[in-house]
Amino acid sequence: MGMKRPTDPLQVLPPELVGEIFHLWLLDSIHPQTKYSYPRLPVLPCLVSKSWRNFVYTSPLLWTHVTIDASQGTVASLDALRKRLERSQGAPLFLDVNVGQQPDRDALGVLFAERSRFRQLTLRVIDLSWWDHISMEGFTELKKFTLHTAPQVPIHVDKLSTIFSSAPSLCSVNWHSTGELGPVGVQGHQLRFLALTVFRIPVTHVLEVLAACPNLLNAAIRFQDAHGYIPTPLRGRILLPELRSLTLNGTRHLTCVLRSVQAPLLSCLGIHWHDTGRETGLEALQSLLAYSPHLEDIALRNFLITEDALISIISTNKHLRRLTVVAALCQTKLITHRTFNVLTREQRGYMLPRLEDLVFQNGLDVPDEDVLRMIKSRMSPPSHVGFRSRASCLKCICLDGCKPMAGTSISSVESICQKSGLKAKGTFVSRNRKKKSTSIVVSIAVRTSYLAVLVGLGAGILWVFKKLLGQR
Repeated sequence: MGMKRPTDPLQVLPPELVGEIFHLWLLDSIHPQTKYSYPRLPVLPCLVSKSWRNFVYTSPLLWTHVTIDASQGTVASLDALRKRLERSQGAPLFLDVNVGQQPDRDALGVLFAERSRFRQLTLRVIDLSWWDHISMEGFTELKKFTLHTAPQVPIHVDKLSTIFSSAPSLCSVNWHSTGELGPVGVQGHQLRFLALTVFRIPVTHVLEVLAACPNLLNAAIRFQDAHGYIPTPLRGRILLPELRSLTLNGTRHLTCVLRSVQAPLLSCLGIHWHDTGRETGLEALQSLLAYSPHLEDIALRNFLITEDALISIISTNKHLRRLTVVAALCQTKLITHRTFNVLTREQRGYMLPRLEDLVFQNGLDVPDEDVLRMIKSRMSPPSHVGFRSRASCLKCICLDGCKPMAGTSISSVESICQKSGLKAKGTFVSRNRKKKSTSIVVSIAVRTSYLAVLVGLGAGILWVFKKLLGQR
């Protein structure tokens, strides 16, 4: 009779690997939403066995993520909170702190006493009346700061300047607030990633923050203003020499950002307007693109009014690899055979030779034969000299919010997908009219035996881990 093989991963795997698996499980349980009540994390694995309990309590990495409500009456024991922080043994901390209308100053004092170890801090607050009662300097390890304030409650966020001025490593800020933006620019030259969600402040304040952050790599701005759109005079270009990605989401007041920013390395641009009108900012967009010769990915949602504007963008941005256009629901003929004829490869030249991913949603009125001709023309690079090294084949097409093609046309698309690996999505290839969308996906996965062993081992351990937890 053979010996019984051990089933506990602690008995067969190196502790470093087990620790990494436990840590991945913990992150999966926290992000994007906590799957268990926070007090059970990371204590939950301790219920499996004594060996697991000992391992968890001696693994600092498993105690570095702290999600806590620091409102009055929610922290049961300050001593337990201190011990929890002590178990992290000096490792960097990742905090998500919620503070209600009645803050627990004692609990906040215990937390922020460890501020020199904060690597990431998410702060959800209604007011900052407690801020002056706690020492708030020395965020020496802080790299990412996220702020959420109540949307209907004005808040004086100038107090937060102490975080920015004492955080020499801060490089990422996610600011979701009705308050002023002043603190963001305190050490703006350090920031590489900036996400702003702001309400009821002048849009010129957004420009001031961008001007104070010249080294940004990625910027995402969500802006809402209940007042009517008033064009903002151009004050001069704001040079962002390293900016790669820019996302604008909100009202047309953000048109001033398009007019003001100069980003020579910009490769990804997304615009989503939430208000309607004839003035969409096309001229402002073209002025931005004139300074962005390396643009590869552009997504325009509820932005374009005419097909001529779309064709103009296609014609003047030859390096695009991904093109996304979403029309307003009221637009029925924004995209017609004219656009598809421009995108169709011909013997003597064509637009967007590098296009790999095409998404059109709503506003489509295109005959089946024009769609098929365009797709077929982009299934292989052109044969003539000069384009082969730079051209790409179409890899994914999504036409949604339109009527399905005829059955024979759908069969033709399916045949192309099977032969080329093209992914076709959306209602244009839907055989069932009751469905909103369908997907034809043909892919070839090449996996080495070594990778298969690693993936299988990791998946098996995680499965055992979850099964054991589920039995408790």
